[in-house]
Amino acid sequence: MTKELPTTAEQPVTSIEINDPDTQISLRQLTPNDAQKLFDLIDSNREHLSQFGENTAEKYPTTESVEKSILQPINPRRLRFGIWNNGNIIGSINITPLETQYRAEIGYYVGEEFTGKGYTTRAVEMLTQFGFEELRFRTIIAEVRSDNNASARVLEKAGYVKERQHSSFVLRYTSTKPPTTIAD
Repeated sequence: MTKELPTTAEQPVTSIEINDPDTQISLRQLTPNDAQKLFDLIDSNREHLSQFGENTAEKYPTTESVEKSILQPINPRRLRFGIWNNGNIIGSINITPLETQYRAEIGYYVGEEFTGKGYTTRAVEMLTQFGFEELRFRTIIAEVRSDNNASARVLEKAGYVKERQHSSFVLRYTSTKPPTTIAD
């Protein structure tokens, strides 16, 4: 699941990779080597990524801004992954630990040409499972704009349950780790 990547820094960078051979979807933790490909995806989807008040497109006006966000993230506790299909980056997904113990928040986007194909749902399922099994979270939340029906459907298909209307514009969805039973 992890591998060493070359780096210009003194210490090696370890990258997490989660693969699903059945769907050809993989989640790979972003590295500076991914900056140009991720920027190209964002740049070709600026209108799509600006819907629903999202600021992804405006946060990344250049390849350098994408690279800086990978090297010097605003929240270093957030794990950011590229969503890859057959070796091509199609989106990004992240999981961020919350202040409350054992809780995290998930966020994601894909290029417009990759919507409606099940890629996002599978990526959410994969990262949610990783969050429960490897990161030991008990609850993972996601917030979507109330008018973003496609994103709400992704969460519902991935097993998230609508928790409540967080505000007049935001819906909160929750996935809770199923209880484990101890064998005799």
